[in-house]
Amino acid sequence: MLVKVNGIHKDNKIIDVTRLDIDDYGSVVPLEELELQLPSNDSSVTETLKNSQYAVLSVQEDFEKTGNIITSAETMTLDELNKEKQKTIEDAADKKEDR
Repeated sequence: MLVKVNGIHKDNKIIDVTRLDIDDYGSVVPLEELELQLPSNDSSVTETLKNSQYAVLSVQEDFEKTGNIITSAETMTLDELNKEKQKTIEDAADKKEDR
């Protein structure tokens, strides 16, 4: 899941993010605001997200508690985000040509 990191709080246990999508024109579209749990046994995820504006997250659903738990996080730089946007535009154009 592609997200914009909004903040970490509650003693580094919770992170607020905006889930994002990239449309066929390369625009970054906010989908929803989420509050996710940081893993208690892996401080590297917290450290990665503290230094990130954008990130790609893997999340495990937690049905017994109130939030989903992040299982992994990878920083996405603005340059990498722009490359993804360009790739999405090109993929959409290729699909139109196939019709």
